[in-house]
Amino acid sequence: MPEKEIIDDKQAVLLIINMILPTALLSLPAITISIAKRDAWISAVLATGMGLIIGRLVSSLVMNFPGKTFYEFSEEILGRFFGKIVGIFFIWWLIHTCSEIVREYGEFLSTAIMPDTPITVFLVVSAIISAYAVKSGFEVLARFNLLFAVLMGVFVLVFAISFMNVKFARLLPMFDTGMADILKGTLVPLSWMGEVVVFSVFSPVLKNCRSVVRITDMSILLVGLHFFIGIAGVLMIFGPEVGSAMMYPVFNQVRMISLANFIERLDYIIFMSWVIGGFIKIGIFYFAAVIGVSWMFGLSDYRPIVFPVGIIIVALSVLIHEGIVNQLDFLKNTWPFYSIIVFEAGIPLLLWLVSQIKNRRHSA
Repeated sequence: MPEKEIIDDKQAVLLIINMILPTALLSLPAITISIAKRDAWISAVLATGMGLIIGRLVSSLVMNFPGKTFYEFSEEILGRFFGKIVGIFFIWWLIHTCSEIVREYGEFLSTAIMPDTPITVFLVVSAIISAYAVKSGFEVLARFNLLFAVLMGVFVLVFAISFMNVKFARLLPMFDTGMADILKGTLVPLSWMGEVVVFSVFSPVLKNCRSVVRITDMSILLVGLHFFIGIAGVLMIFGPEVGSAMMYPVFNQVRMISLANFIERLDYIIFMSWVIGGFIKIGIFYFAAVIGVSWMFGLSDYRPIVFPVGIIIVALSVLIHEGIVNQLDFLKNTWPFYSIIVFEAGIPLLLWLVSQIKNRRHSA
């Protein structure tokens, strides 16, 4: 990471929130409700608690290796050979995740907004815009993230208006689904919250590394609040059967707003929030992957490989899924296990355990 690029705690919190939230608001409510039914909001609460644990794991590693990226402290903990292997796996996950995000936004735009436009157009354009942001530097990306914070404020206001149509009785009875489905339902939101691990790549740009625990805790709690409100809102307006059948229930929820036949069509505010948030999220994962590739090849400047990595991301986004139904099925049944067990919890836990064993040996 270029040493001149520094972000403060507020920018870091917004960065982590936008690293998780945009794609989650698109498809997370429907997927979670399809598993946990009317108890999906309980799954969101439990996932937040588990997300805090992953956040603490990541922050512990960052604090133990200040000024170093995930790739650098992986190599220091596991040695050059095994550290490189872990780094390569992590780079793959970042590129894969970035391709999933690009594809998800392409599917959203081509399905809900402009159905007559080929999805490839959206995939290529989003990658080009994100590549420009990555080449401009991380600090530029973090500052642009402030715009998303403003839009999220408007989003919350619009979302609050839609709650005039809610029926609280649709959340009852509690624990009607059964604990097995509730716990299974936590995996989907947890797989999004676990993306906080990507922050370990950018931790060297923090002004104060010691504040990382507060940053990750605050970020996960705010994301969890959004998850809870989003899922509960869909349940109270549409119910579990209708809500789980929709691809983008939050978008449909806002589309229903009509005040005195004057305030309506507010879905375009949500559309703008998601599009801008999506570009930033793509840029964050894109940037983390580029930093990793430059580390792997020992390059002093990451900029020459921005476009080659972008080509891989676009190509993969075209090939990985046949359509939106196939992608949603993947995000529901495969992605949580793949991401949480290996990359979001597995690798950080391995690094933490090995680092603790080494520290005890040195202190003995």
